[in-house]
Amino acid sequence: MSEMLIKAQEKLNSWQGHVNTEYKPKYHLSVPAGWLNDPNGFGFFQGKCHLFYQYHPYDTVWGPMHWGHWTSENLIDWEQEPVAMAPDREYDTAGCFSGTAIEDDGRYWIMYTGVIDEPSTGRTPQHQCLAWTDDGIHVEKAEENPVVGLDMTPEGTCPYDFRDPKLEKNGDHYRIVVAAKINNEGKVLSYSSADLKKWTYDGVYAEGFGEMSECPDCFEIDGRRVVISSIMACKDKDLVLPQPVVYMIGQEENGVFCAQTPMRDLDRGLDFYAPQTCLAPDGRRLMIGWAHAWGCETPMHRLGHGWTGTMTLIRECWIENDKLYQCPIRELENRRRNGIARENLLVGEKTQLSECIGACREMMLDINMREAEKIEIHLMETGDECVVLTYHKKDQRLMIDRSASGYSLTKEGVNEPRNQATADVSLNDGMLSLHIFVDVSIVEVYANRGEKVLTCQAFPKGKEYGVSVDVCGKAIIEQLVSYEIE
Repeated sequence: MSEMLIKAQEKLNSWQGHVNTEYKPKYHLSVPAGWLNDPNGFGFFQGKCHLFYQYHPYDTVWGPMHWGHWTSENLIDWEQEPVAMAPDREYDTAGCFSGTAIEDDGRYWIMYTGVIDEPSTGRTPQHQCLAWTDDGIHVEKAEENPVVGLDMTPEGTCPYDFRDPKLEKNGDHYRIVVAAKINNEGKVLSYSSADLKKWTYDGVYAEGFGEMSECPDCFEIDGRRVVISSIMACKDKDLVLPQPVVYMIGQEENGVFCAQTPMRDLDRGLDFYAPQTCLAPDGRRLMIGWAHAWGCETPMHRLGHGWTGTMTLIRECWIENDKLYQCPIRELENRRRNGIARENLLVGEKTQLSECIGACREMMLDINMREAEKIEIHLMETGDECVVLTYHKKDQRLMIDRSASGYSLTKEGVNEPRNQATADVSLNDGMLSLHIFVDVSIVEVYANRGEKVLTCQAFPKGKEYGVSVDVCGKAIIEQLVSYEIE
């Protein structure tokens, strides 16, 4: 174990008991202390699910990246493991950036981006590195690193934007797809190897991702290929967020992805980035993302709470009607307590939903909108504070608004944080179906069985969370089911 890795673990240990947990979610994963961003190395090994993450142990803002680590046997109860990697080699002195992992031949293989300092320019060239663990805890880095260097990139590749390898096994060969900026265009490159140490550049795998494509993820569902990318400086006017996470569905032909659907947002909320997927032992495609967005700053750093960073719920993904649907994993049902069910609730102006009080809630609502023009659902309601979820029937649009939810997410140098986001949501025979999760400082909304998802952070200053409904016209909640979530 390197000195830097020991130091990082000692720092993590020293935080214990000194972290303010006021805004810590209860059933979403959040960093124990320090800073967290992208999920990494998400997968299964030796009977456990492993989730690594981008980690800065020394502050609650982004810094030299380490890899933190959780494990779980059931996807809902997680064990904090020792810090897995530190920037302790000449090829990753400026950070161990994002990567992925697979189990093969009794070993958990990791591909990640090593970043080095370039003192003359102050920039950080990037290349791809190999590591592994045999016991699921202790990680070894390959002597051959970096195994995919900048000399293996096509002409025009920016050396400071070449990162986030997604590792797959195809027959007797391995493949990584890597995000890259080539002549100021975001592309996904493909490399292949027989032994994970000697790699060959195969060409551009997918493209059309703004100025930079980050954290690519590729997988198959029902014989179709899905490509996910987090876009920096998006140019597509149909994608409403400045840094959206997008997906396309298609087929792979001669080692190249061929899209059969338009590019679509994966999550239309305010806080979702860098998701990773893996295949569960039972065949489900699972996904988890970082519940944050660059350009915003949560208040925990300013308040000195000692932690910053939350993950989304783990989601199951499937294809339906040429779209990627998402819903929270079924294992989460085991954390439900004190369920309440109501039927045929007539709601109008400012109707309190007493069944939904609490900071850790799951709510399912089937709302008859036939005689309503608009409905507002006030979540995390504490006096005048709330996150407002609004459905406009005429436009068939669902909007989430956190502008009056408490602490601002303003970041230094940014005038105003993004506080509103919308999604097109059609009614089904006049019915609006919503599945809502509230967990202290995060909201996840799944509309129409997961056809559209909106994720949003909020930090109310009040402590007692309520829920109310305000209707223009009248609406009937034909079914309301609410649970406390442990």
